[in-house]
Order: sequence, then structure tokens, then C-alpha cells
Amino acid sequence: MQLSDIKTIGVVGGGTMGFGIAINFALWGYPTIISDLNDDVLAGTRANITHALQLFVEGGLIGQPRAEETLARITTTTDLAQLAAQSDFITEVIVERLPDKQDLFKQLDELCPPHTIIATNTSRLVVSDIGVHARRQDKLVLTHYFAPPHIVPGVEVAKGPGATDETFELTCELLSSARKIPIRVRGEKSGYLVNRIQHAMAREASQLWAEGMASAEDIELGIVSTFGFRMPHEGPFLHYDLAGIWKWPEDARNPHAIENEKLREQMLKAQPWFLDPANFDEAVEKRDREYIRRLKELYWKDTDY
Repeated sequence: MQLSDIKTIGVVGGGTMGFGIAINFALWGYPTIISDLNDDVLAGTRANITHALQLFVEGGLIGQPRAEETLARITTTTDLAQLAAQSDFITEVIVERLPDKQDLFKQLDELCPPHTIIATNTSRLVVSDIGVHARRQDKLVLTHYFAPPHIVPGVEVAKGPGATDETFELTCELLSSARKIPIRVRGEKSGYLVNRIQHAMAREASQLWAEGMASAEDIELGIVSTFGFRMPHEGPFLHYDLAGIWKWPEDARNPHAIENEKLREQMLKAQPWFLDPANFDEAVEKRDREYIRRLKELYWKDTDY
């Protein structure tokens, strides 16, 4: 199977991640089908897609004609069998419950043509558990997107235990064709790469807040205005090269043991930190506009829009 054989994309789940993944594939020419359990959910999915594409237009990422072409490539259905029969590559983005994902993978395995690759967007579970009842072990992969998935470029890719190198590389090639950056993961571990790294930072920040070292506002400011500012160009390993790993203090290599129930309770009582729940949609739109600007300036070539 080659990239040219992948004609249609299926996305199972039309929520926060699903609609964005569908936009990404449709934007780069792939007819895309989204399925969910009922038409009310799918009506919300279509509304989210329309709004997200409008932000792309307003941000100068694409023109109105391309937004309309993208929207025309996306169809929705409540019939999982219809999606399965027509799709060459499927990503599931349903709720993070193992039995539900196992059942879905089993259904898709039975309904899809033999060549179809089935991917999960999980961040917490692993492919070997999710796909345990599927027969096509050679075509099961992880494609873990990051919110908002139609904007954030990186996608973690990992093989299921029986997946072939061909399946893995074809998945990476497919993502690249939709202007994503495949992050090749060489094993299975809950959280995979990026979430384990960012959650480690969040745990340490939470502990410092609980100890009264700084307010949540100043911890947030310290992150986004220092190493957060560098991160579009510099990860930890390049930073080691630039700053010298030998300069790191001993206590930075021995972080606190900071996962405990008492801290969790403290943090839940302190929420919300900065965001008034009544202004949630406004905050998400503000974030997405900024991310679109960065995507255009840092990752998209002139020929992409």
C-alpha cells in the first residue's frame, strides 16, 4: 500500500479533537468522513468546523474559496459501517475508556476493507491493549494529536506490537502530506513522549505553587516568558548544547516527589486559575488566533497558502 492508495479518511468521534483532525486532512485534499452517535453531536461538529475555518481565513492562513473547498470535502454520518467501508485510513478519537476503544477497534476491524489502517488518538492508553481483539495487528497504530489538532503541527506516531514498518512509515508519510510533523515513538508507554514531559513540568509547577514559592500568575509568567519563549526553536537537548548540561544544579536533577492527593485537592479548590468559565469560548478563540499566527510564521511555507 502506498500513499496514493489512501483516498478517503475516516474520523470516529466528532468532538474537540475529531473535528480538528478532519479539518486537517480535508484542508490538504482528502475527502473525510466523520462519524458519531447522533445527529445533534454532528451538528455541533459541523458548526465547529465552519468556525475554525473562518479563523483560518481571518488569520490569513487560507482564502475563503479554500475554506469552502475544505468544508465540501467533509461529510458526516451516524453509520459507522458506512464510514468503515469507504475509508482507507481511520483515526478514532472517542472517550478514553479502554473497553469502549477495544469494542470500536473490533468493530472497525470487522467492517473495514483489509487494507485499511486503523489509528487511535489516545494519550493515556496503549495500542496493544486497545487493539487486542482486532485481527489486523499489522495495521494498528497510534497517531496522537495535540489540541487544537488542526493547528498544532506535531503528531506522535507509534506502532502497535504487530504493526509493520510499512504501516508505520506510510502513516508518517500521510501525516506529512497533510503538513503535520510526525514524531516517531519507538515503544509503548502511557503518556508516550510529549505528555510525559509536559506533565512533569506541570507537576513541578503545582508543587511550587502549593509550597507558596510564587503565585499561579507568576509561575505561568515565568514559564511563558522564559523557556516557553525559546521553545519554538529550542528543546531540552539543544538547550543542553547551548547552555552546557554541566551547569545544571544538583537540585534540578532531583525533582520533588509531587504526586499526592493532598496537592490535588488544594489545586481543585483553587480553580479556576485565570479563566472565567463564562468566557471559555472567547479564551479558546483568542488562543487559536495566536496559534494560527505562529503556524503561518513558523511552519507553513509561502506555497502552502
